[in-house]
Amino acid sequence: MSEQIVFLDDDGLAPSTRLKRPGFAHAWKQYAYTHPEQVLDHLREATIALTCSVPLREEHLRQLPNLKMISLALTGRDIVDVDYCDAHGIVVASVPGYAANTVAEHSLAMIFELFRRPAAFTRLMRQVHAGTAACKNIYFDHRIRDVRGRQLAIIGSGPIAVRLAELARALGMQVLFEDRGGQRRGADCRPLAELLRSCDVLSINCPLTPETHNLIDAAELALMKPDALVINTGRGGIVNEAALIQALQAGRLGGVALDVVEQEPLHPSNPLFALIGRDDFILNPHIAWSSEDAMQQLMDSAVDNITDFHSRQTSVARTRTA
Repeated sequence: MSEQIVFLDDDGLAPSTRLKRPGFAHAWKQYAYTHPEQVLDHLREATIALTCSVPLREEHLRQLPNLKMISLALTGRDIVDVDYCDAHGIVVASVPGYAANTVAEHSLAMIFELFRRPAAFTRLMRQVHAGTAACKNIYFDHRIRDVRGRQLAIIGSGPIAVRLAELARALGMQVLFEDRGGQRRGADCRPLAELLRSCDVLSINCPLTPETHNLIDAAELALMKPDALVINTGRGGIVNEAALIQALQAGRLGGVALDVVEQEPLHPSNPLFALIGRDDFILNPHIAWSSEDAMQQLMDSAVDNITDFHSRQTSVARTRTA
């Protein structure tokens, strides 16, 4: 019997992405997007689900007895009730580390923008051209600072955090890591409170877990220098967004850049849009992972995970009949 593979949301792919198919016998269906109320209908006959961002929760999974495997086109596994899958023999495969370079580069791009302000000055030149800002000989409208010599504090220890550290050190930044509550040792590791007091840039590059939810709250932000930056390309919910808004509006931070927020997709009613007109605030719609190069690698790996699963299943079946 061939596998019934359903790709739940191909609108998560860039137009340049070439989607390969597994080499074994299978039926394939794919949808632009699958809303929560469509999950059961789309996966009713499926033995394998492929998803970019559609959550698969216990309420769905317990009604899908044919489902044997979920291939996530993601690094994290938080959109699936993994405990339920483990208890019921559903294999969950993700693609850890695929976006290490692209997310690290995006984090660094945000750091450069908030220190050097090239986009902010371009917006100013548009105003000058439109006659809504004065033409001057020298402009000091936005503060410009060098990146070299700044201290970068990273919360996280995975491939993205390691790659960001490599890039930052190459630029002459001092890189330190949060010690994960004393679990991580080394000359470059420091307790969180110490890092917050000393860093020029705080970069969030860790998963969202019960332990990291609201890890950076009002009390933690109050420890930071008034010109320090907060960069989050990890997960929304690690930084308390209400506290972050208040700190930036009160002038207690030098800048904030977010690629992730707690409630995604970003809705126009999100309170973070109160900051959108500020040149010391960057808000991206969770796109740090999505370079053309990284996305092609991601989808190739997600399909390879399906092929590997099928190969293991076939091998086990042959062993049982031998």
